[in-house]
Amino acid sequence: MGVWGRAMTLFSQFSISLGASLALQAVIVGWLFRTTTAPIWQKIVLPTLAVFLACWTPYSAASMFGYPVSVAMSALPNHAELIAFVPHDAAGTVDLWLRTDDAPRAYETRLTAAMKKTLEAAREEQARGGIAMLVKKGRKGSSKAGDPLGIGDNSDLYVLDPSALMSLPPKE
Repeated sequence: MGVWGRAMTLFSQFSISLGASLALQAVIVGWLFRTTTAPIWQKIVLPTLAVFLACWTPYSAASMFGYPVSVAMSALPNHAELIAFVPHDAAGTVDLWLRTDDAPRAYETRLTAAMKKTLEAAREEQARGGIAMLVKKGRKGSSKAGDPLGIGDNSDLYVLDPSALMSLPPKE
């Protein structure tokens, strides 16, 4: 393995090779349209779209492969089942695998003291065989009206949903 092989991750190598492939395709499309008798708008629009695709695809591949998507706490779902999590204390982030109505999704967000406390309680609940449902709540004493631009600390945080911790619903 060369110097570049050790410095780059597998995903980085994939992104560079895919981006280079798409860039080459964009050059070929541009060359083909340069020599054709197509209308001028086609000669400009199609190679431009190919270049945009070559630049955008490597960055969107992470979400397609299931890697955690970096989001702010406010962008996380309001109600979700916690499947698993991996805290990164040194970096101050946490990877969350959450299941909503749609499907499971991996997120990376900021790890706060309140989030750490909630995740430890969720771990204990999962160790007992329970389901850890997380719901977004605002901090006591904080109002979003006092910070309309969201410049201050994020007032949304996850807490365990107590209704999900109860017994099964009655049969119909």
